[in-house]
Amino acid sequence: MDGTLTTPINEYLKQMRREIKVPDGMGTLEYVDSCLEGEAREQAHRRILEIETEAMEHMELSPGLMELLQFLQDNGVRTGVITRNNKLAVDHLINNVVSRQPQEHKGLFAFDPVLDRSFKPTKPSPDSLLYISRLWGIPPEALMMVGDHGDDLLCGVRAGSVAALLRYDDNRHFELQAHVAVDRIDQLVECLTLGFEASSAIADRDRAKAC
Repeated sequence: MDGTLTTPINEYLKQMRREIKVPDGMGTLEYVDSCLEGEAREQAHRRILEIETEAMEHMELSPGLMELLQFLQDNGVRTGVITRNNKLAVDHLINNVVSRQPQEHKGLFAFDPVLDRSFKPTKPSPDSLLYISRLWGIPPEALMMVGDHGDDLLCGVRAGSVAALLRYDDNRHFELQAHVAVDRIDQLVECLTLGFEASSAIADRDRAKAC
């Protein structure tokens, strides 16, 4: 959600990892849930929630998002959200950030379903995307997973879907994991209209890593 639907909150994510002492190469939630126990785990989850709540006050929509959502609605393309954020952050987006938009734009945010981190397992597992595939009755290869992190892309690739990277200065190293990369989210309109070449080497690299 953040870094895709909304602008990145990288400083808060770095603070979170620093305070909880997450080792390099592990996700924050992965580390807390698999490596911490008892009071240490509960304390870490409380601190994560505190930092997320602080970050919510700076939540802004991603530039170009309205144009993309308008295009998708005009063409009957369904949208859903898969996020490792908590439900409070998702509710804040809908009830506070979206509510500030012009009335005629509010209908663009008809995301269904919205899967927060209570849906297990979380990204990079493909389970959430495969769930949406079944719910919508659409094969996974007809879906596009858009995100700003390698775990978003792995979720898409492992589901057999198109993986699209919203590119920033500090996440370009994930580009090799994406079928397509854009610098503004509304650039996906051109990709969806004119088409693009998706490299099959993406899935091959992921299989090699799994081995």
